[in-house]
Amino acid sequence: MTITRKTLYTHRRNYDGSFDSICRICFATVGHVRNEATLVEYEKIHSCEQSILAGRGVPLSQASMTNDQ
Repeated sequence: MTITRKTLYTHRRNYDGSFDSICRICFATVGHVRNEATLVEYEKIHSCEQSILAGRGVPLSQASMTNDQ
């Protein structure tokens, strides 16, 4: 299976018309913007917080996928 940005992040449209990008590994809101296309910039620089993932029992190899894309 190829990991792509679309499989790592979910975009949510809010009631006010803004958009959120949520990381599917750490569940953090990566960006909150008015223009959905600009979420890509936030996703490029996101790095999952290792201490949060360790507390949830997420393997570090899975967390490193966010940095590889």
